[in-house]
Amino acid sequence: MKYKNKDGIELNYSGNDIQSELTKEVVEEAIKILSMYDRSCKISMGMAMMNTKKFLKSNFDIGDSR
Repeated sequence: MKYKNKDGIELNYSGNDIQSELTKEVVEEAIKILSMYDRSCKISMGMAMMNTKKFLKSNFDIGDSR
């Protein structure tokens, strides 16, 4: 399911340009951070989620308002 904004516009990162490739790398790294936790420990899961949020906010310049 692809995300669409309120105007019905969705992302398209199928190209090989440097911006698309870098964005894909950042998203892949976020997925990797999110998956690195001890599945039997809720504290570990919470830390992985917090680290992923921090990583995405800093790389996409998203403030704390979201």
